[in-house]
Amino acid sequence: MAIRIGVKYCGGCNPTYDRVQLVEILKKKLSGLAEVVSADNGVDLVLAIQGCEIACADLSAFQGIHVFSIIDADQAESFIKWLKQNCF
Repeated sequence: MAIRIGVKYCGGCNPTYDRVQLVEILKKKLSGLAEVVSADNGVDLVLAIQGCEIACADLSAFQGIHVFSIIDADQAESFIKWLKQNCF
């Protein structure tokens, strides 16, 4: 069974990269390993897609769930590596 990754976006007031496009890329790279869904649907972990270094997404609703934050597109590969080492 694929792990469920909930995506939580920041408010998008000052994004330095295309956050939606990054999530689409992650979905393709994780196909068959993980299901990327809204963070509102019972998830195994949360991926906070922060648009900049301020990282303002409210993550308080995710107590007890591991949260991995990305603040720039380059961190996507780090997330995939972490995911493969810790969840599979």
